[in-house]
Amino acid sequence: MRQEDIARQLDVSTTPVREAFRDLLAEGLISLDERRGAVVRGLTLNDVQEIYQMRLRLEPLLAERTFDAITDDGLDRAEACHRKMCGKVSAQNWATLNEEFHAALTGNASGSRLGSIVYNLAHAASPYVVLSLFAKPEIRDMNNRDHADLLALYRSRDRGGIVAKTERHLAQTLLSIEHEAEQKTANGHDDGLLTTAFMR
Repeated sequence: MRQEDIARQLDVSTTPVREAFRDLLAEGLISLDERRGAVVRGLTLNDVQEIYQMRLRLEPLLAERTFDAITDDGLDRAEACHRKMCGKVSAQNWATLNEEFHAALTGNASGSRLGSIVYNLAHAASPYVVLSLFAKPEIRDMNNRDHADLLALYRSRDRGGIVAKTERHLAQTLLSIEHEAEQKTANGHDDGLLTTAFMR
């Protein structure tokens, strides 16, 4: 993609396109090539493992730090997201609700440095979550059960249980994605890209 072409298609100046490219580059979704412009990166197993390894260390810490600040309103918002996720929603909508669910449980932590990092990592993980739901629809039910368990732990004010469940929940999602990628590799789809492997 070239910023001049995108700007012309959208009928805007190149400045907002350049800023959007900078954001996409920071999130690891594109790379920049002097001759070809911005190149969309494929989703790789290495990427998802790195993201989830960071999430596994930081999200339980965030859950512990924000435990005392969680309000009934925050829990009600998380529960509303959970109810929608248990209904018939697309994989993309489920992934968006998933982000909202976890954000509601950590309250207003996005203003903190740790909260911002966790939010950005969760957002970066969203495409992998969508792919996993397409590849293995039962992951949705598994995660919905985890979310119900998390809500129950928050309602009962079980700090230790919340921290442990958050870690298990993330580890389980990563394991499911890794397993699916390994199955595709074993079946001869070893191009290194989760996008094409999962959709085959």
